[in-house]
Amino acid sequence: MNVHDSDRMRRMILDAGYAEVPRYEDADIVILNTCYVRENAVDRVRGHLGELTRLKRSGRLKKVALTGCIGAAEESETLRRQFGIDLVLGTHNTYELAEFVGLPTMEETYTPELPGTEGGHSAFVTIMTGCNYRCSYCIVPTVRGRMVCRSKESILSEVDRLVEGGTGYVTLLGQTVDAWRQDGERFCDLLEAVSERAPRVWFTTSHPSNMEDRTLRAIGERETIVKRLHLPVQSGSDRMLKIMHRGYKAERYRRKIEVFREAAPGGTLSTDIIVGHPGETEEDHEATLKLVEDCQFDSAYVFKFSPRDGTEAANIGGVVSQEVAQKRFVEVLRAVEGNAFRRNRAKIGAVEDVYVRHGANEEGRAIGETWSGHAVHLKTGAVPGSYVRARVGSAGPHVLYAEPIR
Repeated sequence: MNVHDSDRMRRMILDAGYAEVPRYEDADIVILNTCYVRENAVDRVRGHLGELTRLKRSGRLKKVALTGCIGAAEESETLRRQFGIDLVLGTHNTYELAEFVGLPTMEETYTPELPGTEGGHSAFVTIMTGCNYRCSYCIVPTVRGRMVCRSKESILSEVDRLVEGGTGYVTLLGQTVDAWRQDGERFCDLLEAVSERAPRVWFTTSHPSNMEDRTLRAIGERETIVKRLHLPVQSGSDRMLKIMHRGYKAERYRRKIEVFREAAPGGTLSTDIIVGHPGETEEDHEATLKLVEDCQFDSAYVFKFSPRDGTEAANIGGVVSQEVAQKRFVEVLRAVEGNAFRRNRAKIGAVEDVYVRHGANEEGRAIGETWSGHAVHLKTGAVPGSYVRARVGSAGPHVLYAEPIR
């Protein structure tokens, strides 16, 4: 979401006639778009703001805007006063940035279609904002608000414009993207409609409580949908899932994964896992390791618990020591990577149509993605957005290595 928000604001600023520069020292205006999920995010932002304040005092920098989740948090006013920030915006009012950079003022909207969203071989399309869940550890509902869904008509209109402009890969975005609803239609209805318009489609991030079996089956059945599912579980312990207010039990999650594996046998599965949440015992940790083994994740974002002011988890007992959290972090990560390595090695020798996402680096290696969602490194001069037929020659836990078939 933050990457998408940054891109939309960047395009708006370019439309206002500004040029992008690589260093703060060369800028007239700096827009600092922020994340608030991790505790050290505010510390990092303070570091950047300190540098920007020095540049403003020297006369080399004219204006600074703070946007994103921190802009919607209580700390934003303190930061504004301390660092002399010219404009502070949250996550719902980025339209105000238009006047800041000299564009005509836009009317307020929860899902602004900012100028310049077309172009490029891939694009994000936000279908909803906010979140109605209150997970114990998460600050997102506080800073992004409750869920607001875009209309199906608006979403499909944006997809059509993107595809007409040459976009070949559309990713549907939302804090809980599969919670999208409108007039009796559900997320799967929207996903199927988009898959009929765009050549390549994916979506993120999903919540297990909203994930319907028919959506999982659509991933396998629809040719234009990438066979990759990111479904955060957070813990394999029912006790911890209850403390976290996740709204499901581990067995229900396992059943969802069984449906996905049956619908898309070669597809890839990723998840989010938190270790060291207050109250987590060794038994809870073992339950998470068991779930990792059962689900055979292809990758996982494993986090050590980080308390956030304003969340329930920041004020409950049973704090897990950093030493124990680190040990559990390593154990979960090793379990995930072991499973992923075994699954990736099974792909050696396979011939895949690889979508090139990033062009070749200095070593001549491009980064691509298979239809099953595997990341691929391959030597090719093909441009981003094109397909290369390649044979997998080797594999690591995170990536396949392939050679183009000539």
